[in-house]
Amino acid sequence: MNVHDDTQIFDQVFRLWVRRTCREWKFELPPESYYSEVYARLPVGLHTTLEFGYKQGLLLDAGKSNTGSAGFRLKPVPESKGPYSWFEKDSQKKQPRPAWECFIQAAEYVRLYETFKDKDYVLTSEDDHMDIALYRDNKLIVCCAIKEQLHQAKKLVESIKEYEHSIDFTLDDRGHDALRKAKYIIKFKPEYFYVLSIGGRFEYQITHIREKTFRLSKDIIPFI
Repeated sequence: MNVHDDTQIFDQVFRLWVRRTCREWKFELPPESYYSEVYARLPVGLHTTLEFGYKQGLLLDAGKSNTGSAGFRLKPVPESKGPYSWFEKDSQKKQPRPAWECFIQAAEYVRLYETFKDKDYVLTSEDDHMDIALYRDNKLIVCCAIKEQLHQAKKLVESIKEYEHSIDFTLDDRGHDALRKAKYIIKFKPEYFYVLSIGGRFEYQITHIREKTFRLSKDIIPFI
């Protein structure tokens, strides 16, 4: 694999997304410093994985998303999900702001698909309130939550653990990601759970002890 070539290709594709989004939102094209700042937050390995996903037809160009930004779909996720947005609107700076977690989520989807494509699994994205999920025989095996930064991933795990022994399903979970993830774990009973960020991966086996409780135990998710 020529990482340098893939990085160049990613730069070309990313600039195309930016142009299309700016045209839709009637923004001026950003200066060169914009791209340097973005690439500093989206490292080379992520560029390469996304480029591989495009070459393999796993990341499909959806034209524009519902927000008007450059959009994409994941193959073979049903068309009822998406298209997803590569950008959010920064009205103050009048620039497309990358939807950082979407880039990481797309890259992880590509990695998982390549790992399990020849096995009897179903991979899905935006599974209820979980970012990625892996099923076998209609049984949820693994679920994944995505955060951009390491400290965000650690905080999410700590917050989910607060609900291990007690959870009130009547609580409003709007804007409360940890509560939503805890409800998901109790409702769907996955065997494994992990949180992924740039520079961090936190993997757990889940024990479902009794109704409306669970326990996260540090583990390494097996090649199931």
